[in-house]
Amino acid sequence: MTTQILERNLLKAPRRRHDPHELDIVVQGGDAATLERLPVDFDIDAELRMLTQGSIEFIDDREVLGQRIMQSAASQEFGSFAVKCRSVSHATDFSTPMRSLLLTLSSAFGGMSATISPSLNLHTWPAMDMLVAALAKSGADELWQPIGERSISVGAARHIFVSVDNPVCDHATNVFPSLLVEIVGAHLIDPEWFDRVVAPRCRDEALTFVYYGQSGFDGSLFERAWQDCQVRGIV
Repeated sequence: MTTQILERNLLKAPRRRHDPHELDIVVQGGDAATLERLPVDFDIDAELRMLTQGSIEFIDDREVLGQRIMQSAASQEFGSFAVKCRSVSHATDFSTPMRSLLLTLSSAFGGMSATISPSLNLHTWPAMDMLVAALAKSGADELWQPIGERSISVGAARHIFVSVDNPVCDHATNVFPSLLVEIVGAHLIDPEWFDRVVAPRCRDEALTFVYYGQSGFDGSLFERAWQDCQVRGIV
């Protein structure tokens, strides 16, 4: 089979003064030339994101989304997920079984995961209680133990909890996640705080990041994540 490649020849437009915000391009089509005006001013950051990220995947099935997150974290492949949810409690309900399962699966070979949330009393303590209950339900009630104030371990695996409004600094939290980093209530978190406090500890190229939040909070960490993440979801 012979493949024919058709090329369009560019014609030079007549020399004249142009609007600095427009570019004139003359494209030959058959025997007629068509003048098209294309905007020159564009968002270079947005263009670079499109080139480097490729297509963005959207998942609206709760079970499928959970499987994708677990697969990314357990296989230690870099992944970034932005998940819309109605509230922080809904995000915790969705993520707690994955925290429990990941702790159990990585108990033999080790690994570190972390959950960041805005409030110690409103989000962190309830999330820790739910994780302990999930471990007990799965039969690991006697396997887990606390390390420090806000860290839970099962075998060689650990999961730490970090609160924006009340961070704790002890030997148990002086760690670097290697499996999963969850940011719950990301719409209530300042990106500058995240970049200054959390990001320097999350340099492992195999990390999976999951941002849970709500839309409509301009300038929030979740708004940035929704634009940048590879996979978008809703629960």
